[in-house]
Amino acid sequence: MPTASPTGPIAIVGAGAVGTTLARGLSANGRRIEAVVSRREEAARALADRVGAPVAGTTGETLPDTVRIVLICVPDHAIEDVAEALGRCDHPWAATVVAHTSGARTAAALAPLDQQGAATMSFHPLQTFTEMTPPEALEGIVVGLEGDAPALATGEALARALGAQPLRLTPDEKARYHCAAVLASNGLVALLAVVEEVLGDLKGKEASASGADLMGPLVEHTWSNLKGGRPPEVLTGPVVRGDSGTVQAHLDALEHGAPHLVPVYAALSTEMVRVAVQGEHLSADRAETILSSLRTAMDTNSESSSHPLR
Repeated sequence: MPTASPTGPIAIVGAGAVGTTLARGLSANGRRIEAVVSRREEAARALADRVGAPVAGTTGETLPDTVRIVLICVPDHAIEDVAEALGRCDHPWAATVVAHTSGARTAAALAPLDQQGAATMSFHPLQTFTEMTPPEALEGIVVGLEGDAPALATGEALARALGAQPLRLTPDEKARYHCAAVLASNGLVALLAVVEEVLGDLKGKEASASGADLMGPLVEHTWSNLKGGRPPEVLTGPVVRGDSGTVQAHLDALEHGAPHLVPVYAALSTEMVRVAVQGEHLSADRAETILSSLRTAMDTNSESSSHPLR
């Protein structure tokens, strides 16, 4: 019986943003895409044509026997159903590595294929994807890997073929890993939405101006600083200076104009205090003064307001 090969022909299941980017990236780096499977025939054929795959179809029955790596690039809620459907197909699963691309789910979601003898793993490119994401967006990123040892070896080879850095994880580590990713990406988007609301009509007369327009250079320079140092070394601002008066002024402004954002400010400022103390930039006394103001604001806010869902 043939064995799974980290350089064998690949099938992409799911022709959305992630599947399209991975297929293009792997193809551009010399890996053979043998088949594309998607719920919509036209989507499967379009991606297959784009990466030179000879086979396109809507079910796993179209998978050629030569395929040795299957990448399931579908929404999290669909992974088990896809795995179950593939497991019913006549394919040399014992000679095949199967991966899904979810950041939150573990390889256990592929249990039906594991039972058929496939080596299974989660293969999560740590990147945001749209239909227009270029393959170059995969270069230099982290790919989180978790699953069977034979599958992980294949995952590392695929990640390196993309110019990415493989990171092995245990099943217990997946939730923390994904939480960190969500905070770094989606959390940043939510924070900029908060910035937008705090700015309100301060953005000037140009109606199209956004918080990102005004704060973009500051965010970019902060990010540049973070690439050269760790958070305790990079943190600036009133908290790290122990300026409790400015912190209180911020709290008062929010309480007057956007009270539902007080908990957000308090939570972030509390973390700033921790980072500043960790970096030995803030004394215990000044830290406690700021934390006391934040606790008082939170207590007052919880009694008088609630977050509007708008």
